[in-house]
This record gives sequence, C-alpha cells and structure tokens, in this order.
Amino acid sequence: MTPLRTLALLFAAAALGALCTAWLFYARTPPPRADGPRIVDFALLDAEGDYHRLSAEGHAKAIIFYSHGLGCPVVRNSLSSLETLRDRYHEAGVSFFLLNANPQDDRAALKAEAKLLGIDIPILKDESQLVMEGLGVTRTGEAILIDPATWTVRYRGPIDDRVGFEGERPRATREYLKDAIEALLDGDPIAASAPAGAGCLIAGLADAKAGPVSYEGDVVPVLRAKCASCHRPGGGAPWVMDRYETVKGWSAMIREVIMNRRMPPWHADPEIGVFSPDPSLTVEEKRTLVHWINAGAPHSSETDPLLADPPKGDTGWPLGEPDAVIDLPTQRLPAQGVLPYRWLKIAAPVDRDVWVRAAHLQPSDAGLMHHGFVFVQYPERLKSEEPEWLEGRNGFFTAYVPGFSATPFPDGSGQLLPAGATLVFQLHYVTVGHPRTDRPRLGLYFHDQPPSREYAVASAANMRIRIPPRAPDHLEQAEVLLKEDVTLHAFYPHMHYRGSHFRYEARYPDGRVEVLLSVAHYSFSWQTVYRLATPKALPKGTRIAVEAGFDNSDRNPLNPDPSKEVRWGLKDYDEMLVGYLMYTRDRSVDAALAIGDPGARTARP
Repeated sequence: MTPLRTLALLFAAAALGALCTAWLFYARTPPPRADGPRIVDFALLDAEGDYHRLSAEGHAKAIIFYSHGLGCPVVRNSLSSLETLRDRYHEAGVSFFLLNANPQDDRAALKAEAKLLGIDIPILKDESQLVMEGLGVTRTGEAILIDPATWTVRYRGPIDDRVGFEGERPRATREYLKDAIEALLDGDPIAASAPAGAGCLIAGLADAKAGPVSYEGDVVPVLRAKCASCHRPGGGAPWVMDRYETVKGWSAMIREVIMNRRMPPWHADPEIGVFSPDPSLTVEEKRTLVHWINAGAPHSSETDPLLADPPKGDTGWPLGEPDAVIDLPTQRLPAQGVLPYRWLKIAAPVDRDVWVRAAHLQPSDAGLMHHGFVFVQYPERLKSEEPEWLEGRNGFFTAYVPGFSATPFPDGSGQLLPAGATLVFQLHYVTVGHPRTDRPRLGLYFHDQPPSREYAVASAANMRIRIPPRAPDHLEQAEVLLKEDVTLHAFYPHMHYRGSHFRYEARYPDGRVEVLLSVAHYSFSWQTVYRLATPKALPKGTRIAVEAGFDNSDRNPLNPDPSKEVRWGLKDYDEMLVGYLMYTRDRSVDAALAIGDPGARTARP
C-alpha cells in the first residue's frame, strides 16, 4: 500500500468516525418532550434594542426559537439551514427568532456577529435565562417549535442531522424541523422521534440549581424596593402588598408581568443612558422572584415582614408642607366610558412675582387620574415672557403621570409664577367600573431668593403626523434646535394608544450623534418620565431629534380603529408625537422682577 493511499484511507476513516460519533450522540440522547405545558408569555429585547413579545406573535402559524450562542460551531454551521427554512416559510406565516442566554454574550458582541455573518433573524437576549429555563433548554443548537393556537411546544430538537460536534455531513438526510413545520401547518401529528440538539452547554442553565429562595430574606426586600411604592394604600396599583397570603395569591400574575416586562413599569433600553430613579428589576431580582414563585412561593417562618410593617399610604405632602395649596373642585367620574379631558382655570394664589422651586399635582385617588398637566398664563405685563404652551405641545409648568414621584426642580433652579397669572389644568381620568370622585390638589413651594437657573420644559413635536391604516410600524420624526447652552435633566415621550417605541438623539454642532434615550416599548398607560442620573450639558446649536414608531395595525390590542388614517389630536383615539425635554438654563429674568418690579426684565437669548 502506498503512503498516499494509506493517508487517504486514514482521512476517510477519520471523517467516517466523526460522522459516526455525531450520529451516536444523536442516537444516545433521549428524545425531548414534544408537547409541554402552556408557555408563559415573555418579552425580550433583541441585539438592536428592539422589543419582542411572544403573545404579539399570536397571528403567526408557527413560531421558531433557535438557541443561539457565540463561538458554538454547531450554531454557526446550522444558521444557513435555519435561514433557508425562514425564507421558505415566511410567506406561510412562520416567525423565526434566535434566542441567546449565554451570560458571556453581550448585545454588542451579538450585533458584531450578526454583521459579520449577515444574520438578519432577530437575536433575542435572555439576560436572566428565565425564558430558556422555562423552555427546559440547556444547550445551544436546539430548535423549539411553538404552536400559537395552543401556546405549547410541539417540537424540540436539531434543525436536521447535518451538523454535529465532531463534523458535518455533506447534506442532511433527516430534516426534523422542516418535517415538524410541515406537519403543524398541515394539521398532522408531529413525529416524536427526533433526537436532542447537539449544541454547547449554556453556563448557568446547565449548572446545578441554586439553593432555595427565602421569602423573608430574599423576596420581601425586592418587593419593598421595586413594587411597594405603587402596591400600597392609595398607590394606584389594584392590590396592596400587605401580607404573605396576598403576595402568594397574586404570585402567578407577578411571574407573568415580570416575564413579559409589564412590571415594574419601566420601558427604557437598559444599555442606553443611566436614569434615577430606575424601578426596573435587575437580572438577579427577576430570578429571585420567579424562582420563588416556581417553587410554590414557600414561607416557612411564622413571622411575616410585610404584615409586621406593611406599605404605608399617603401621609400628606412628600416634599413637606407647601407654601401655597390649591384645592381643585371635586371631579365626579362615571362607572364606565372613555372620558374627555377636563380643563380648569384658577387664579395663581400669589400677590407678588415668585420663583417656584417645586410643584406637586396630587390626586386624592391615584388609580383614577391618567395624567394631569398644569400650564401658566402670564398677565398682560409679561406676555412677552410667557412660555409657548400651545396646548401642551411645547411644554408645561408641572405634571402628574402614573408612577410619578414628587421631585423638586433641579438644585438652584425654578420657574417664574407672576402675580396675576392664571393656572390652567388639563385633567384626564379613567373609569374603574363604579362611580368615583377625585379631589386633586396642587402644592407650590417657593424660593426665598431668585435662583441662578431657570427650569424649563420644551419639546420636539410634530403636529403633521399621518399614520396610514393598518400600518404595523409607521415612523415619524421631529426635532428642536437649542438656541442656547442648556443642562438637560429629563425626558418625557408622549404618544397615545398606537405609540410603540420612541428614541431621542442629540445631534451636536460638531457633527457627533449620541442616542440619549431609547424607549423600546412605549406604554400610554404609564407616561414615564426618565430623569438622568447625571445631568447633561448640551451646547447651543444642538438639535434634539426624536423618532417615534406607531402600530396602527389590528395586532395592536389597544388600537381604537386600525382601518382609519390617524392624525394629531387631543383625543385618545387621535395621536401625538411629543418629545418633552426638561432642562435648566441661565435665568432670563432679572432678580428685581422676582421681588415685584414688573418693569425690570431682560430678553431671552
């Protein structure tokens, strides 16, 4: 036998051995359970920061998740097969996603991998590993076929038999996932003979389970830190976290709203900007609560920290006793229906020009007021100084929104409230199934001396929006030019029921562009204000550009009427695009004005 012939035989034997090893791996692994329990709805951000929720895919005929991991050869070598299936079944209504739970794979690395390999299937990042854990997946390279008609797993296993750890076949001889998709689409039984996937073990999921979670030591601190501010008497939440039995009774719902990112209500992309307060749950806090609930919400001690020290209701004014209080007329609400905005005008309770350091609009029942705005109409002597409110498009004096915490204006700043001014209130209420009343109050806190900075609210707004009928992701833009140096403190994006996502960018005079805030999943129910942990200086000439996404399709469960083109309007069934900015600037009014001399003022730059 010649050396070349011997070498060729050795290579052939090695290749055959690799294929046999891979096939033996498949054959020796017990088949996975094909039909499991109903899947708990979940929501994740993908590598680009876009929001995806499982239940939003209910229109699909089938949903495929493929467990993904950077560096795993099985995954890399199988992606082309998955993309082929995606292209083949896209028109048939099959949705495809990659699902990454590797703790070492961050979103920046996932974006780089997608660019390198040309991956255009969304890569969802499961930071907490709770989605993978719920699916029972411990390895990459495993396909999960979900039937949206029943929300159950109908197939789990490899895409085909072409790729294994030790090598590859030239082509697949068994196309497990394709066969399962075809069977599901045709209404036929799905074969249960497929082997398990042959990918890489996922750290954390493949490790030994952690010890039991303590209700007293682990769960209650999270509930107090992230939940009790709303789940308290008069806090706006539908129930109060006052004892163990109540929390356990709601535990299944707690797990659901954690998994689908509805609670705590916080919608900013965690990788863009740092905000304070930030009520979102950390990865460890999510795992603590969900693991405790999955274990049956155990409580072995005779003591209950929540019962011993339950959340407190409102005890008055959180910022202390105001310098002036305006009691608004009692607002009587019917049991049901969509209510129009309510407008009230009340004279400012000041007999001299004052600078306000804080203003707190406080409903008597936080579960009723959806939001409230306060504007100031200046007297004739100061009309040239009056902010351009334009029905809330450009700014506001103060506001109340669900989950709002009373916060003073930034240190050393204030807003002018002239003598003779009129306060204009815009109140929006929701009904709760039986008649209710609300008695809102406005507390005003004054500076002893004029502040060095003026607090102001402006906006990037677009009143010419036109959202086509049934458009699932219609984009509109707006921008505002900063005509002076400012210090940015907070953002407040505003849309209505069709709003789906919102993004702020700073476009600097030198050409740089910086993303300041990305709201991956906008919620009209919450109207969140995002306050920067560290205020940001923005130079004159900076443009703040915003981009808003609107879902006017029938897939949006809150859409009043997907058949209608939608334009700007004050009604909830209309739409808005307003990107509010809360900032401070050098005070534009002389100190003399703040002590009652209407003749002394300077023009704004």
